Formats: sequence, C-alpha cells, structure tokens
Amino acid sequence: MKVHLIGILLLLGSFVKANDLVQIPFIEVTNANEWQAAFDQAKTENKLVFVDAYTDWCSYCHKLDKEVYTDQSVVDYYSKNFINVKFDAESDFGYPKADQLNISGYPTLLFMTGQDQVFKVVDGFVPAEALLSYGKEISRMISRRPDLEAKFDANTITRDEHLEFIGILEGTDEVKASEVAKAYVKKLKEEDFLDLQNIWLLARHQNQLNGYPYLYISTHKDLLVEAHGINEYNDYMTAVYNDNLELAIKYGDDQLMNDIVLNVLPHFVENDQLPNARFSTRSVYYGQRGEFERYKIEVNSYMNNHLSNDSKADFALSTTYEIIENYASNDMIAFSTQLLKQALDIDEKNFELNSIIGYAKGLLGDYKDADKYIEIAKSLAEGEEELEIVQSLADAVQMMKEGQD
Repeated sequence: MKVHLIGILLLLGSFVKANDLVQIPFIEVTNANEWQAAFDQAKTENKLVFVDAYTDWCSYCHKLDKEVYTDQSVVDYYSKNFINVKFDAESDFGYPKADQLNISGYPTLLFMTGQDQVFKVVDGFVPAEALLSYGKEISRMISRRPDLEAKFDANTITRDEHLEFIGILEGTDEVKASEVAKAYVKKLKEEDFLDLQNIWLLARHQNQLNGYPYLYISTHKDLLVEAHGINEYNDYMTAVYNDNLELAIKYGDDQLMNDIVLNVLPHFVENDQLPNARFSTRSVYYGQRGEFERYKIEVNSYMNNHLSNDSKADFALSTTYEIIENYASNDMIAFSTQLLKQALDIDEKNFELNSIIGYAKGLLGDYKDADKYIEIAKSLAEGEEELEIVQSLADAVQMMKEGQD
C-alpha cells in the first residue's frame, strides 16, 4: 500500500511539473521597479514585451489562463520571443498603470517595445491560434525594420515597402515615423492624394491645415466622395479635426482653434449642426485650457442665442454634468447653478433640474438651498426609480453636511 501511495505521489509530482512547463512564463508585476526591470530585460535581450492586463473578476481573463497560455505552441513561441508580463489592473500599482495605458476593458493584451511604447493593443479574449498569429506577425514586422531602414536610407525602397516601414515605425518610433512619412508624401502626385491608403497616412502624419495635402483633399471633396464615399471623406476630416484640436489645446493656439471652427467644421458638419459643433469645439478648448471665464462666455452665448426655451433644460443639465465631472471648482459649480436656475425659470416642475441643483448646492455647502430643491424634487418624482435617484442625492448631501460638522 505504501509503495502504491509513493508511486501516486511521484506521478502527481511529475504532472505538476509538466503543468508548470506548459505555461507562458509571465512576470507578475506589482510595482514600478518590477515593471522597469521587465523592460530593461527586454532591451537587453532585444525582445518585445507582451503584457496581459487582467482583473480577478474577469471570466475571460481566467479563460486565457486556462485555455490559451497553456497551449504548447503559444508557450513555446512566447517564451522564446517575448518578455511576458502580467498585472492586476485593480491593484494599487495596476489601477494607475491601466489608466496610463488607456485600458478600459478586460482582458487587454498589449505588445510593447523595450522602450515602454505600445506597439499593438488587442482587446478581449483571443484563442490560442489567434494569439500565436499576432505574436508571429508582430515579430515579423519588427524583424523587417533593419532591412526596410537600409532600403530607405539608400533610396531604393518601393512604395509598398515605404508604407510598411511607416506602419512599423508608428508602433516603435513616432518621431521617425513622421520623418519617413514626410519623405513618402513628397513623392506623391496630386492624384495620389485620393488613394485610400494615402489618405489615411496623410490623416495621421500630414494633416496641418496649411499643408498642401489637406488643402488639396478639402477642395476636392467631390472626387474623393466619388472614389470612396462620403463616410471616408468625413472620417478623414474628423481625424484632421481631432488632431488639430488636440494640438491647439496643447499649445494654447487660439488661431488654430479658430481655423478649425471656421474652416474645418464646415467641410463635414451639416449647416444646421454647425452652431452646436462650433460651440462644442470652443467650450472643449477653453475648458481643457482652464480658461474658464471664456468658457462661461461661450456657454452663456450659446444658451441665450442658439437654443429654444424647450432645449435649455437639457443643455443646462449636460453642462452641469460636464462641469461636475471635469471642472469642479466652487466657482464653476456656482456657474452651473446659475444655468440650472435659468432653465428652472422656464420649467419649474422639471424633476431632474430640481434634483441636480439640489446636489450642486450641496457641493457648494449651501445646505439650506440644497434641502429645499431636493424636497421639491421628491414632490415631483414619479415612480420608484425617480424616488431612488432623489433619495441617493439627498443621502449624498447629508454626507457632505456631516463631513462639515
């Protein structure tokens, strides 16, 4: 009996060891030093980093562990070609890291360079065969870079190779990607600007409003729409809009912001929607820049000059939500209560207006007014759902009060 028991234990031991081998050798990272050490190792070994951002409650994260990371072909390839990293996105280290990497769903898989730059993101569960394909394709692309770089430097690179080189650089070296893209664009003829592949390259790298590619495409809308459809044209203009607005916000460039409002928006926004689009652009610009007096002017001007009375309640509410979420100083919350009061003068029986102004008054420490508006909201509530909403706001105000005592 003892002999049989020892034999069983030996078999179990060998089974555990076998299972230990059939797993991607992940480094479980729990702090910034461990993260940096993994990327230092990647640079030393000239490898990419494969990152699995997971949470304990994510069922597909566990499915990856059980079905994909134990697949022998995946294990063999990723063990040889990647430094493999895992982190819990809801840990003290993981939460800010996930935010930094713009991760919002789980699992999220990232292929990163040794310089801590994201090369490709894969959202959600992928089967073993697909993960293996991703790994091989990304490895192939990275291995192609030296050859393509040599051809580029020797000016013997073909059009397709040039585009491939730019695609690789976009994941590994953004500055170099822009330089190589600029050289590619210089070789284009006017008719090349209407090629779909070129259009999207131009959207990423050559979308300055004073640049010839943008000027050509924006003034040849009919040709582009005829070739590719209105959606492609609008998508291109949207990309130009987003990138230039980001630049305007970053550098505080009022002129660029005004050019976007006056010259870019009309290319892809219908006339009846232009006032709203222009207001949204200006308000985002001033809000993100922290220029709140100008933000207030834009809000008041749009509310008073472009909205019907029937629309003012929704506008006041949406603006208040934006302020509370993004610009929640006392001064700005006080400004939002003015908007809400203006809307209440038109629609005093509005349940949501009374609820939110009560909450906003609580944020300002004006508990007498907060209680007044919340009681009005309770009297206007219809059904259990609205009663629950207003009660939760009343509870929040009460907690604010107790925090002041």
